[in-house]
Amino acid sequence: MSFTTELRRLYLHFKYQGFRKGMLAAYDKLARLWTGGPLARYAAVTDSLWIGGQPRGTGIGTLRKNGITAVVNMRREYDYAELARLHELKYLRLPTDDQGAPGLEDLKTGVEFVRREIESGGKVYIHCWEGIGRSATMAAAYFVSRGCKPLEAWEKIRKVRKFIRPTLPQIERVDEFYHMM
Repeated sequence: MSFTTELRRLYLHFKYQGFRKGMLAAYDKLARLWTGGPLARYAAVTDSLWIGGQPRGTGIGTLRKNGITAVVNMRREYDYAELARLHELKYLRLPTDDQGAPGLEDLKTGVEFVRREIESGGKVYIHCWEGIGRSATMAAAYFVSRGCKPLEAWEKIRKVRKFIRPTLPQIERVDEFYHMM
């Protein structure tokens, strides 16, 4: 993504979510640029489920240092299966358009992947580009599968990652997933 696009997206955080959440999003983005990986304080929704933005460069190693054992990549525009394999990470890619909602089958596949990994003692990192929409949608679906109502699932994520910004189609897809359960 170009620097101009990055700035535009950051501007949208400030415009639609206010100064505080905009600053949190900026801090998260700068930390990923600097370290390559997520900051636990904005990513660890639970001890075993993290969400965030695309890891960069050394970020895959940072994930491993934080105990991450599996990754769910929600990005259509980027695949790094080989790199994940080299770092001994289990890897699932569910290509979803930016701002779009994953399909119900992808939600089921992702939820099952996350559930299996967590139940076997692993730790999962779900990401999209910025960790505000597609990744939060998958995490919300996982929490719904564990008994949360959709609003409870979104709030659980928002407690850690206050600057998530799911789109209406993403919110509706989690509701649809809930009614399917």
